[in-house]
Amino acid sequence: MVLIKRYIKNTFTEKYVMEHERMFKEMKKAFFIIIILVMAILFILSVDIEYGNPKNLDVANYYIDQGLHDTGAINLVAAVYLGYRAYDTLIETIVLFVAVAGVVFCLRGKK
Repeated sequence: MVLIKRYIKNTFTEKYVMEHERMFKEMKKAFFIIIILVMAILFILSVDIEYGNPKNLDVANYYIDQGLHDTGAINLVAAVYLGYRAYDTLIETIVLFVAVAGVVFCLRGKK
């Protein structure tokens, strides 16, 4: 009876490990496919942007004209960075962290 229980336990463990490894490989493939699709979408969307176009200076002119009044800061650079761009900076930091974590996850070998 002890041998049968030990055999069942060992068989279940091996099957579980094999299933886990298969699922990990599938998740890795899905992750890479998602990354490629996101990159393609961002590339397609960025083709239409006109850099340096004077019609895109409305926001910059608003920051210069109203920045000190809106934020109450003495320095316009600090007003723009902390008043208008604080959430943008926070989100960029989070995106950088997620990107680094994704690279570490993908490059981490099987131990």
